[in-house]
Amino acid sequence: MNRMMRRLVSAAAAVLLLGTAAGCGRTRVTLEKYPDTVVATLGDTKIYLDEANYMARASQYSNEFAYTMYGMDPTDMWQSDLGTGTTMEAYAKQSVMAGIGQTYVLKAKAEALGLTLSEDELKKVDEAVSQTMETMDEAVKDATNITEERLKEFITANALAMKAYQEAIKDVDTEVSDEEAAQRIIRYILVKDGEDAEAAKTQAEEIKARVEAGENSEEAMTAIAEESENVSYMNYTFGEGDLDNELGTLGMSLATGETGSVHQEGYGWYVVYCVTEFDQEATDKEKPNVVAKRQSEHFQTVYAEWVKELPSFKVDEKVWSQITFDTNLYKAPEATAQETMAPETESAVETTAAVQETTAGAE
Repeated sequence: MNRMMRRLVSAAAAVLLLGTAAGCGRTRVTLEKYPDTVVATLGDTKIYLDEANYMARASQYSNEFAYTMYGMDPTDMWQSDLGTGTTMEAYAKQSVMAGIGQTYVLKAKAEALGLTLSEDELKKVDEAVSQTMETMDEAVKDATNITEERLKEFITANALAMKAYQEAIKDVDTEVSDEEAAQRIIRYILVKDGEDAEAAKTQAEEIKARVEAGENSEEAMTAIAEESENVSYMNYTFGEGDLDNELGTLGMSLATGETGSVHQEGYGWYVVYCVTEFDQEATDKEKPNVVAKRQSEHFQTVYAEWVKELPSFKVDEKVWSQITFDTNLYKAPEATAQETMAPETESAVETTAAVQETTAGAE
């Protein structure tokens, strides 16, 4: 599964107080010493470099795989600027460490609440460990020296963290009305401005007249779009607040069967036909998203209070800076790169990433 950069800093992790531990210069730590090298702390709890390195390498590998599957060369990806003065490597490492911090906060809260893993949950941890060790790419194994015992500790910690998350959201209302989740369907044709905005406007007016006259089926509007290179067609399902622009405003204002047009700067003229102002099937599918958003928002509030109760999470940046992505881990198989499924190494961090992804909130 492609999880390109989905593990980046969640809103919950952002409230952690990421500090830099004091200390003078430090010589490079060898891989063999990672299990004994402290990279971060949460009060008296120590987080060791082997765990942070494992999470970083698993993320590095899966992201490089995704890059390759999109037809891009991952050779220089990590030093590329994200447009904010931050490299992709720095951003990914920040994400990994924030996720680790969040996991340890939730684990500490789970222990304080007396939460434990059931026999079934412990069995799932063992299964995840076995699958991960069996399918892990050799490049990740070489870059981490991970042992089955340590991997079990990481996944167990994350399973406990998930228990704390579930405790935080247990009272969130899961009932959603049709009105709250209401989804509508529109079809629209975009006439791009190009070099002659007036000509595009005239063209859009002509298309609108044709749609109003009955050429409003998907097949008919697709055919209209195919008549000109500067015209495109799209079918879109959305609800209140999903599309914050001129197109969305118009789409929300139309009743079933109505047609309208609007200009959006930088794009062109939209000719919009409202298929239905309420689609039951789409609305039912949207309800779980509404619940997830409620849970995420509630969790952020609860989590912020939990963080206040615990010591601050501090990172020894001198140690953490020794982890770099100078050498790519993922190597695309010759001639079969496009046929290769997502690497099973991805499963190595699925349990660890579960809390971060679940609490990240709706985009």
